[in-house]
Amino acid sequence: MKLPYDHTSKESIEQYGRLLLGKTLRELHPEAAEYSTGKGRMGQSVEKFHFGYNPNSEAEPDFAEAGVELKCTPLKQNADGSMVSKERLVLNIIDYVAEAQTTFKTSSFWHKNQLILLMFYLHENGVNVIDLIFKIVRLWNFPDVDRKIIEDDWNRLHWKMTHGLAHEISEGDTLYLGACPKGSKAGAEMRKQFVDGAPDAQQRAYSIKSKYLNTVILESLLHPEMCNGVFISEKQRKKIEKSVTQASNIVTSLDEYKEEETFEQLVERRFIHYYGKNVYEIEKMTGWEISNNPKSISNKVIHAILGVNTPKIREFEKANLQQKTIRLEPSGVLKESMDFSQIDYKEVVNEEEWEDSVWYETLTQRFLFIVFRKSADGDNKKAILEKVFFWTMPRKDLDVAKAFWKDIKEKVSADVFDDFWKLSNHRICHVRPKAKNSRDLTEAPSGRMVKKKGYWLNAEYILSVVKENTK
Repeated sequence: MKLPYDHTSKESIEQYGRLLLGKTLRELHPEAAEYSTGKGRMGQSVEKFHFGYNPNSEAEPDFAEAGVELKCTPLKQNADGSMVSKERLVLNIIDYVAEAQTTFKTSSFWHKNQLILLMFYLHENGVNVIDLIFKIVRLWNFPDVDRKIIEDDWNRLHWKMTHGLAHEISEGDTLYLGACPKGSKAGAEMRKQFVDGAPDAQQRAYSIKSKYLNTVILESLLHPEMCNGVFISEKQRKKIEKSVTQASNIVTSLDEYKEEETFEQLVERRFIHYYGKNVYEIEKMTGWEISNNPKSISNKVIHAILGVNTPKIREFEKANLQQKTIRLEPSGVLKESMDFSQIDYKEVVNEEEWEDSVWYETLTQRFLFIVFRKSADGDNKKAILEKVFFWTMPRKDLDVAKAFWKDIKEKVSADVFDDFWKLSNHRICHVRPKAKNSRDLTEAPSGRMVKKKGYWLNAEYILSVVKENTK
């Protein structure tokens, strides 16, 4: 059968894909209604009915001759009408044994996903996939400075595969490229590892993290030919402007890297000369004026040392990197536990899987810890910069955090709100009030009003992390 596009031309494939812009699959291909629907069926339906080839799971890109992989991925609409990525972009499943024997350039990831035809559609609950409208269609590949970080991410995952540690892979291991659980139920599908004797590891797929994908969406909105019917709210328009004017890259050229240096190593290298210096000294060394505001001083120090004179750091934004400041007492003790978001009681009781929970998503992000030692006289600018390091919670600690999450879920389901894990339990996590005052309440699943509380990591645990990373 002669195809209505040139399957060897990436431009022809993109133009043919754009026939769906502003339309549903049913409008162009009503015969698709006979095809079974469900999660994952959008991409298969587009392949089968629009592009005219049978879906497959081959290692080659979908359009092998053109080197183009097809990915359909959902958008969600915010309250203000703007659209963002609904979820991470899931790519190919990882064969731990085969992938361990490759390099980045020969990997299944790079072979299959160098050039992607991204087709974003607007998700609507309860609507058949063939009735969902396509909003953005574009060819996309990794810019050079992003590709370097993607390669760093892949190498970190590859190291675990080659050392029989695929069972310890976490989405917090990496910045842009993730390895997300993949299967009908988390943990149900297991795969052999490269190292004999290593335990089977949960099946995972390469994925592009949703925060990074949002930067692709924002950039796409600057190109009208890629979009149709995408509402840009004033809030999102400002985001687009900020992405251009209020965020700068730490690395603007690959020449800034030393040989075999990763992005994280480059960042840490730039801080080394400032260890043991207080903020007054850092001001003199960098030529930057740093305010004495305790809430912003850490962020100002980071920007001064990295030479970023915009409010946002683009690489950190794309990676959704969590910056956390740790203020040790002059004696080296840490008094302050680390706070996170308020617990949404209605949300937590509906979280069926640990891997889909807010707390799991929080803890499996990549963190950047900035460690200061306070001055005995209380002067914030006399605080000494001790260390800066990247961190992800280890698997064994995530298991404790999972038990903590289960305890919260069970007690909220039972309408019990005064018996959560406490700091005095000497575990990794605890629950603490997060209300402004006694009248600051929130609704429980039972309908009654209860005190607001939040997720915390214990000071004792955070101090152990600092000690481990400052040896």
